[in-house]
Amino acid sequence: MKKTIFFCLVIIVAISIPLKLYTIDFSIPSHLDDFSYITHAIEYNQGDFFLHQKTNPGWSLFLTPFMSIINSNDFLDYSNLARILSLTISTVTIFPMYVLARKFFNEKYSVVAASLIAFEPHLNFISGTAMGEPLLILVLITTMIFILSDKSKYHYIAFIFVGLCWWIKLEALYPMIAIIIIFFVVHRHKPNSLRNFSLCIVFLLITISPLFIQRDLQFDDPFYVWYGGTIFAEDYTEIMTTPQDAGITDFVEKYGVLGLMDRLTNGLINLFSVLFRILYPYLFILIPFGILFSLRPIDQKLKHVKANWVMILVLIGVLVIPFAIVDERRFLFPLFPFLIILSTIPIQRVTNYGLSTFSFNEKQKSVFLVIVVSIVLLLSTIFTAGIGEFGYGLPNSVLEREKIEFTEYLVENFDGKILRDETVIDYLHYVSLMSGDNADFKSQIESPRGKDPYPDLYEPGKVVWLSVNAKTIKELVTNGETKELKYIGILENGSHFFPFLNGLYYNEEKYPYMKKIFDSDEMNYKEFKIKVFEINYQKFHDLNG
Repeated sequence: MKKTIFFCLVIIVAISIPLKLYTIDFSIPSHLDDFSYITHAIEYNQGDFFLHQKTNPGWSLFLTPFMSIINSNDFLDYSNLARILSLTISTVTIFPMYVLARKFFNEKYSVVAASLIAFEPHLNFISGTAMGEPLLILVLITTMIFILSDKSKYHYIAFIFVGLCWWIKLEALYPMIAIIIIFFVVHRHKPNSLRNFSLCIVFLLITISPLFIQRDLQFDDPFYVWYGGTIFAEDYTEIMTTPQDAGITDFVEKYGVLGLMDRLTNGLINLFSVLFRILYPYLFILIPFGILFSLRPIDQKLKHVKANWVMILVLIGVLVIPFAIVDERRFLFPLFPFLIILSTIPIQRVTNYGLSTFSFNEKQKSVFLVIVVSIVLLLSTIFTAGIGEFGYGLPNSVLEREKIEFTEYLVENFDGKILRDETVIDYLHYVSLMSGDNADFKSQIESPRGKDPYPDLYEPGKVVWLSVNAKTIKELVTNGETKELKYIGILENGSHFFPFLNGLYYNEEKYPYMKKIFDSDEMNYKEFKIKVFEINYQKFHDLNG
């Protein structure tokens, strides 16, 4: 039986790899958050262990020893190495997912659960982006496996692993909260449970203490987190300007407790809106029934089902706060293993017990499970391949290369600060790094010091991005002038952060103080449609008194 299970898992792994590879373009360098993770790993590899203000170093530290494998002056090589490692971790995770599922189901249904995570298109997509989510998911699954064990020695390991979760992701506070609750839900009646819990906490504190020590050395505050004073900003554009009075205390003083409740309610609405979208293409069908059947489990241990629910609810409860301001779907990806446990329950219930009108014999049960997994694979393949706006599809290499070409033109021909907006400056850090005169780009990598992760790095002859907070175009220009904002880039399909700029692309004549200095149509771009304008402040003041 074990050989058959292993063979089935290997087949699942083999099928999942093409799905993971389909959305990766190895000819395009990392350029978003993954760019930062890789550059931090290169810094660590060179002996600079400065802790970033916004992130924890776990994923970059994991990458660090692998950075020594290659000695290249092409950042793309390091990007692809990180992608391969991320993809490998995501693939390996299929096996511990099977082990976790065995805490709830027999071998056959655990294989089904493993196939659900192996074919999940959102996880397959993120596995090829050099992000830290695959490692976090693997460590989180491992944590859950150990905490659900009956042996106390494994509980200590669980608390070590839950500490590693926080090393990997700053927002991953929820596993620590959840694992403490789960310990008492599952093990509170066992002998010496309080003593064991105390030892678990000691192991947890030992695991996370280096982060507090490093933050104290760098920022004179062991608990310093940049988001702590900014997370209750009005919107994401204000966060990026590092406001000084946007902590929870400042927010309550300004808007009261009712304002805080309204803010968290909006965060919950945003979270469930994003969660519903990422449950496509098949989990959204299974989860409602899984929720219903989990309320009265038949073949699962009630304590284990409760533990699964604790992890889900605590994760949602903690992430309500960031979702009030930014709807970042990858924050929710660590939910998938536990949602998949819920999704497997209705498959098991229908297969084992049928419905009121029919039931399966043993042979039919196996056939039914094969059909279910085949349907899941089909839906995942369709979603991965993409149909119109549905799904992912192949990466648009032409678009990405035109973005790089635009950014190279920007860096070579302009001088000043350009407004930070989504997509407009995707490759600015990458191009700026690779366009230096130094023969070794790695020697130019250095994280900003101090408490502000976005200091003013402008030097004459350089192009840097600038965050400006504004609700109208007049406010944008006025606030931008105080920070020496010089350029605004606007896409054909509008601005992500500044919707009031959407008319600028097609109606530039209405903004006489905006001088067009770049037009992608004049450069014969096929996919990347953008215009760049230089602000004439004198004309702006003449027109607006």
